[in-house]
This record gives sequence, C-alpha cells and structure tokens, in this order.
Amino acid sequence: MKISKKLLALIIFISGIVGFLVVLPVHYALDETSGDKFCIVCHEMDPMVIAYNDDIHSGNGKTGIKARCVDCHIPHDNIAKYALTKAKNGILEGWVHFFGDPNAIDWHKNLKNREHFVFDNGCTSCHTNVIDSNNTSAQAQKMHAHYKKLLDTPKELKCVSCHYDAGHGAGFRNYLEYWKPTYKIYDKKMIEKRIETKQKFFKDEYKPTKEEEEFLKQKAEKDAKKPAGGLAG
Repeated sequence: MKISKKLLALIIFISGIVGFLVVLPVHYALDETSGDKFCIVCHEMDPMVIAYNDDIHSGNGKTGIKARCVDCHIPHDNIAKYALTKAKNGILEGWVHFFGDPNAIDWHKNLKNREHFVFDNGCTSCHTNVIDSNNTSAQAQKMHAHYKKLLDTPKELKCVSCHYDAGHGAGFRNYLEYWKPTYKIYDKKMIEKRIETKQKFFKDEYKPTKEEEEFLKQKAEKDAKKPAGGLAG
C-alpha cells in the first residue's frame, strides 16, 4: 500500500505533536524535582539543603554557577540510567517519607557510604579537565594521577573519597550532629543548635517539629522562672 505524501506528512505531524505532549510533562517533572527547592519539602533533608547553601556549588561563588542535586547524585552515563535512578530514588525516598520513619535514618552511616550515591561522571560533567589539568596544585595533580591509575580496579577511588564535603560545605558534619548527635549526652545542646540553624535559614517560614516545640516550651518556662534582673533597692 502506497502512502501519499500528504498522509505521510500528516502522520509525521501528528506523531510530532503526540511526542511533544508526552516529552514535555516528563521534562517538566524531571526539572521541577531536581533542585534544592524540591528536596527541602522533606524535613529530613533539611541539614543537607542548609549545608548545600553554605557551599560554592549552591551558586554563591564568584561565577554564580549552581549545581543541582541531580548533577551530583544521579549518574550521567546515559539518559536511561539517569531516569531509572531518579525514579528509583524518588520511590524509595517517598516511601520512607510518607510511610516510614525518616527520623530513624542514620545520616552518619550514609555519609560513610557516600561513594555509592555521589557519581564521578556528575563531577566531571562540570569539572571537565580537572583530572588532567596542570593548573592545579602539585598535590592535586599527584592525587589525580593516582585516581586514574586505580580506575577500574578493586581499589579505585571516587571523587568524594578525597573531596569529602564537596557540595555541602565544611560544616556539613556539624549539621548532621545538630540533627542527630552521635552521643546522647549532647541531645539538648544539639537540638538548641538545630533550632538556631533552622531559624536562621528558614527565617519566618521556620516550622518547629514536635520535639523542637517541646524544647522551646520547656526553655520558655525555665526562662520565666528566672528572677528578673535589676539592682536591689
């Protein structure tokens, strides 16, 4: 059966419209769920987002260049792996947020496993020539040569093996302590630091958790019992 040029053109036109209508919402959804504004919706991500805003990758550097969450935490090998990993992460994290216990997440343990959720091809998609650059320090060149030597071996390194706090500022581990202290003896001090950090970051939009509300209530009651200042008559 021979298809006329007009019919073929119509089929191509309709296919293009359908493809556009399918791709557009997918692209929009991927874009809208890729940055810190989306991640901050889940309160368990607060320390990560706050620490990120302290870092040069958040756009506060001289160049103003800003990396999004997916630029580091999603593989960039190919679009299929990118979309699959993003969908898998979204489902797992969404399940924990709505049906699990986000407060039970051990972020200190997760940080030790950072090589599994920070991808080198995300780093090198921006820092394109850094591995072979002669403009870095002598120590950096030495370590990058060692990195290349170990590639595809059981002892291979990842970018975050050395660049421990990349993307989240030097204070990242302090924030994790504020949210979940390693030692219980520091609970009260850390919750006070957490509230202070959140109030500074969120400002008028700060909404205390139940635990923070209880702490603030107790603190207010304790302060109210203190004797008023002033000179004795």
